[in-house]
Amino acid sequence: MILEMKHKFELVYRITFIIICATGIFIHFDLNDRNVNVHEFSFFTLWSNIFCLVFMIVLLVKHFTGKDTRSKLLIYFKGMALASITCTFLVYHFSEHKIILPDDTMTSLGLPVESILAHYVVPYMFILDWLFFQPKGLFRWNHILTWLAFPFIYIVCFFTRCQCNAPEEFINVPKYPYFFLNYESIGYGKCFLYILFLVGIFLAVNFIIVFTDSFLNQRGIFQKLQKKTDKKISSS
Repeated sequence: MILEMKHKFELVYRITFIIICATGIFIHFDLNDRNVNVHEFSFFTLWSNIFCLVFMIVLLVKHFTGKDTRSKLLIYFKGMALASITCTFLVYHFSEHKIILPDDTMTSLGLPVESILAHYVVPYMFILDWLFFQPKGLFRWNHILTWLAFPFIYIVCFFTRCQCNAPEEFINVPKYPYFFLNYESIGYGKCFLYILFLVGIFLAVNFIIVFTDSFLNQRGIFQKLQKKTDKKISSS
């Protein structure tokens, strides 16, 4: 009975995540402006949010079709999505002073709704999903390097767009969404150093995730959290 209630809570949590994540992604787009929509795909934020959204949808589909939701491949991509969305939060939060936002989009919290959802709510919810619902000890140390594939694909696509698109594509939207990737302004050398710094952040985050996963598994902390969660669910 307790286990069944826990599974229901996990299901409701993930459906809620999908709704919130999809809402944040949708608000980023302007249905009447193609240039703005194309420009939004220059942001790693959008890439990582879509990654997390697709992953959660796949989990739900597998859940309702009775298929394995803890396969090695799913766990691998869960870690990759987790690392990407965590770095999305970190880079945005600690470089926020470099981002210029229009006053008419601000909320009482000092940020637009889409920024709050995409940079804070979604990352925290995805991290909590990993901490509370995923069995520990499933990530591998070699994932620290291979999870870099996602940001690598992003950076290749980003620079390809900058080089291949005609100048008129950037009349109404900025060419570079991030100051540290604007090699025309800061120079190739400084841009490369920024990229190396970001790679270091990703590697550090990947290491922390794998280490924490292994630590929680060895200490049995995950099992203790499960018991506490079960008690709260049974008492409610």
